[in-house]
Amino acid sequence: MECLDLKVSIITVSYNSAKTIEQTIQSVVMQSYKNIEYIIIDGDSTDGTQQIIDNYKKNISYYVSEKDNGLYYAMNKGIQKATGDIIGIINSDDWYAATAVEDMVYFFQHNEVEIAYGMTVMVDENGREKIYSVSGMETMWYQAPFSHPSVFVKKSVYDRIGAFNVKYRVAADYDFLLRAYAENIKFGYLDKIIAYFRLGGLSTVCEKIGHKENYVISLSYVHKSPDKQEILPKIENAYRWSCFKNEYFGTDGKLRKLLDGYFDNAVNEIIIFGTGIWGENCYKTLVNTDVSIRCFADNNTLKWNTMLHNLKIINPRELSNIEAVVLVAVKAGAEEICRQLKNLNNDRLKYVSIVELFNEVQ
Repeated sequence: MECLDLKVSIITVSYNSAKTIEQTIQSVVMQSYKNIEYIIIDGDSTDGTQQIIDNYKKNISYYVSEKDNGLYYAMNKGIQKATGDIIGIINSDDWYAATAVEDMVYFFQHNEVEIAYGMTVMVDENGREKIYSVSGMETMWYQAPFSHPSVFVKKSVYDRIGAFNVKYRVAADYDFLLRAYAENIKFGYLDKIIAYFRLGGLSTVCEKIGHKENYVISLSYVHKSPDKQEILPKIENAYRWSCFKNEYFGTDGKLRKLLDGYFDNAVNEIIIFGTGIWGENCYKTLVNTDVSIRCFADNNTLKWNTMLHNLKIINPRELSNIEAVVLVAVKAGAEEICRQLKNLNNDRLKYVSIVELFNEVQ
């Protein structure tokens, strides 16, 4: 089969998405690859979303707007209507890179895979972009190693193992991916940016539900793992970290109280070591308290003297001669960073890692 013969179905699910859906639609209709069947399932929006969709009807193969029973019901409805060889799902908050479909088609044609995934760029409310870190497939037993907007699936896979389990409100995409992995479906990674994911869509309540669902899903498939005894502790640990984040990284000041208790003193100013996901979590939590965030530190030389949230990112060596409290906002490698800080031989430097705080409350 030549590349141009491969039909791709793209599904967008929407509900009251007037502020973002046009960018989503345009990212599909302006793809470099043209053999696309575009399906939009709208949940009877009332905010002008339907009017925006109407402007693109000539580019849409199937469109319906009616009340439904939630996100995954709508996705399943789209999958049932899809007639393409490959299916991609991009929600109405997100958008594709300009050559995403072409890149995926080429990848499927030249690799023996049934599910392909690429890189996803996370975009925050201020337009700042960060590439979502892709983990190894071995983590699939306890957490999704990649972001769902970058995933393309052969239609035959849905026909064989089913679509989304609608009993899950938030994590049915993880359930589908783990089900496929447990059934030895062939996955493949394309090292290109495929999708852009807009942060801020999940409420705190939904995030908690998602963490619980992830845990339940992991346990429901672990019996299929050849390394069940090794995987079970990782499932438990991943869930405990989720609970830790839910409990202490909210707006109620619990992280501040945890820091005060650890140092037996009020922490009024802090430096955050790490600018990844946990660095962001720490910043977003502490910025809403009376703790002054002095700056960030990071071992990545490319980040030195750049700005994040209008705060300077410094070379950790600058910590050798200042008085400060440092929160090491890194999970993997936290012990090594703490040793690095200890080796600065600065008695005026106090530090704790989120791993130590996590262990304090277990």
